[in-house]
Formats: sequence, structure tokens, C-alpha cells
Amino acid sequence: MTCSVGFSRRALLGAGLLLPLGACDQNLFGKRKTTTTLSPRGDRLVRMIQNTGTDNMMAPEALALMGITNEGRDVPVRQLAADGRDGRYVVSLVNIRKIHEFIFHRRQGDVLILHLSDTRFARLQSVRYPRNGKPSIITDTAYAEDDFQQQVAFWFDRIPGR
Repeated sequence: MTCSVGFSRRALLGAGLLLPLGACDQNLFGKRKTTTTLSPRGDRLVRMIQNTGTDNMMAPEALALMGITNEGRDVPVRQLAADGRDGRYVVSLVNIRKIHEFIFHRRQGDVLILHLSDTRFARLQSVRYPRNGKPSIITDTAYAEDDFQQQVAFWFDRIPGR
């Protein structure tokens, strides 16, 4: 019996054998696609926090505004803190969503300013948390970006292997 459709069994069998190769994580020329989530500096900061930081718990209110929740409970983080010329800087490594994320924070008067960042140092969200009040999202993006860049620059100066 012959196939009347216009292609042979061998062609059909060959296509069936090659089909699973198309599902591999390779492009047409055999090079692996890399989807790195860490920048080189991000990777070094993660290692620095993991090696020298301390385990801590953060209150969930401000983090919930950033989309980080632990079902209403405190969020486990690994923190690193250092004193700068204009106050104390803290960076927290969060892994609650199964990916590394940074929270940069520092106090300005009676207000805590927090910035959520990915490991490529892109600011994702910023929150203002007054000492005797409720946290709120910072809507002034210029102010938030400026403060975020100051905090990131502080930690860039301390990352080993710059």
C-alpha cells in the first residue's frame, strides 16, 4: 500500500524523530539560549548578602504593597546593613517568590523609604512607610528613582570585585 498524500513513510518517520529536538532549549545553530536573571553585580551582591548578612523577618505591610506576601505573616529575608555619611543603609535579599529580589531601604527622618528591585537593579516599586502611619506607594517617580539610585550606588561601592 502506498501513501497517496504525496510524502513517504520515511519522511514522516524522520519528521517524527526530529520533532522532540525542537522542544530543546537550543536555537537553530545549536547554541544554548541563556536566560540569566542575575547581572554580574547582582550576582556578587547576592553572594555578599548570603555570606555576610543575617537572617531577619520584615513586617508584611510595606512588602504587600510591593506584591510580596507571605499570607499575612512576616517575610523572611537575609539582610546586610552599613552606615553611610547620611544614615544607615540596608539591603534585604528576598526569595519568597522563588526568585532573588532586593529591597533597598533607609530611614529619612521618621519615614522609611523602601525600593523593590530585581537582580539587574531595575526598580520595580517604591514605598514610603512613616513611623506612625500606614505604608503608601511613592507616586513621584523622579524622587523614587533618585533615592533608589543613591541607595544602589552606596552598595555598588561595597560590592567586592567591582
